[in-house]
Amino acid sequence: MLSAEPVAFAEEYRLHILDGEVRAASRYAVFGVLDSAPLPLRHPALGFGAELVNHLATGLPSAVVVDVGILSDSGRFAVVEANEAWFSNAYAADADRVLDVVLRAAGPAHEMRNTDRLFARSTSARSAGMPEL
Repeated sequence: MLSAEPVAFAEEYRLHILDGEVRAASRYAVFGVLDSAPLPLRHPALGFGAELVNHLATGLPSAVVVDVGILSDSGRFAVVEANEAWFSNAYAADADRVLDVVLRAAGPAHEMRNTDRLFARSTSARSAGMPEL
């Protein structure tokens, strides 16, 4: 079981990741209030995202969205959550670059990369009434 203490975030960012690279990003909240804005090229959230991807190289699908934030009590970055790319708002990120991530994540099963099969639902999901891959 994985658990954590409740935390408060000063700012939260959405990172659209493709092939181990942050392809698009934006801020989406300030102190829990929706407040989307584009990020400058050298924003610290992008650096944290790059470090995170390097650290988790084999632990993420090739196309994924990861939300990160700055903890309000310490000013340090932390991971908020990972999300499906095809179901994640782009906020103020570059739409074309977000679409690159979404298209990979939602592509046809026959085009799925072998490294992504670990993250895919098996065809046995059909018996549970879930969509087939």
